[in-house]
Amino acid sequence: MSVISKYAVSIGLLAVGTIFFLVLSQMKTAPASLQRDVQPPSVITTPVKLREGGFYLDADGEVVPYREVTLSAEVAGTVQMKAPQCFAGQYVRQGELLLQIETDDYDLEVKRLSELENQAEISVEELVLERENTLKLIALANEDLQLQRKELERILLLNRRNVATESDLDTARRNELSSRNNMQTLQNQKLLLNKRKVRFISERQQIAAELKKAKLDLSRTEIRATIDGIITEDLVEEGAFVERGAAVVRIEDTSKVEVHFNLQYSQLQWLWRYTDKKQSGDKRLSGSSYELPHLPIIATLTLEDASYQWEGRLARYDGAGVNAATRTVPCVAIVEERTPKQINAEGLGNLAAPPALLRGMFVAIQIKIDPRSPLLSVPASAVRPGDRLWIFRDGALATEQVDVVMIVDGQALIPAGHAPIREGDQIITSPLPMAIAGMPLRQANSTSASPVQSSRVGDKSK
Repeated sequence: MSVISKYAVSIGLLAVGTIFFLVLSQMKTAPASLQRDVQPPSVITTPVKLREGGFYLDADGEVVPYREVTLSAEVAGTVQMKAPQCFAGQYVRQGELLLQIETDDYDLEVKRLSELENQAEISVEELVLERENTLKLIALANEDLQLQRKELERILLLNRRNVATESDLDTARRNELSSRNNMQTLQNQKLLLNKRKVRFISERQQIAAELKKAKLDLSRTEIRATIDGIITEDLVEEGAFVERGAAVVRIEDTSKVEVHFNLQYSQLQWLWRYTDKKQSGDKRLSGSSYELPHLPIIATLTLEDASYQWEGRLARYDGAGVNAATRTVPCVAIVEERTPKQINAEGLGNLAAPPALLRGMFVAIQIKIDPRSPLLSVPASAVRPGDRLWIFRDGALATEQVDVVMIVDGQALIPAGHAPIREGDQIITSPLPMAIAGMPLRQANSTSASPVQSSRVGDKSK
């Protein structure tokens, strides 16, 4: 091929490429503008509500016996009989005989002292009779003394007239002196009988007291239940010898139970509001400073899928101190109700409820509080760090700091008196990538979303 032919081919190819580029350039069109209007972030809101009625303070508690009585042997002896119900786990009623201690020694002591009492009674009667006889002798001696005095006066008168001799006068004086001596002896005997009577009566009373003590010891050979309850421990067996004061049976009172639980300071502040009105003007400490208001409580026991409730009342502090480990205050509630109210027991068939609260059960405690001032309620999840709320106002974001006094059932409670929010304000519950006060916002449920989107938003707002 010649050189001219090579150049002609190259020039032809270049011309074809140029023509093809021009054709393609004419076919290309400019893209349409995709610019859209920028909309504010969408948020989910919920209105601020006024808390209706009261609320419950929640705590976890443990059931303990109201009291546990230890019966001890009040006299020494051999256990002669142990009743069939005197075993751990048995229910006994007040006055039931549990143990019988051998009574032979105590019967003999009662008989001995009874005889001594009879002898002392006879001795007192003899003394009374002797005293009566002495009084009669004193009366006779007094008459004799009066006669001897008259005789002496008559002899003296005769002696002055020189009718009676000195020997007659001496004889009269000797007779009068003998009568006075006899009279004094009987008087001394009467005084001695009075003292002996006091001593005999004292001895009789002492024997009577010893007899009463012996009869009391005899009665104490029977050990009976002092309360209605469950025997938690039996410590002796039939045939065993027990010393005076040895523990034999422990009985747990079942008439009521106590529930021990701890409250935080923030919870106690609601209880202290009830006690404030009971404080007097005296600023000094008094008994009311260590009392809890007797508010109603509900103890709830959960077993599997069933819950059972008992009603009770708040009783007292468990001591007057603070638990150093948990920094909470131990409290005590009393539950006197025996039969529970069954709740939330679907699908359990014929399963029976527990007959009563038993020692060691763990229950949930609820204390009903009726606040004196109104409270506002917002979802606890809407409270931001620092107790701040995001509020949707006039299409923009506003932030307010609030005083959250309690979280109850997922709701944050705020005193309505000085709160920067009001009932009906829209609180933002959804997250924001960036929160700046005054930034424009829009409510998610106010946009024209698809039916599926609308249902989702509705679910979130519930």
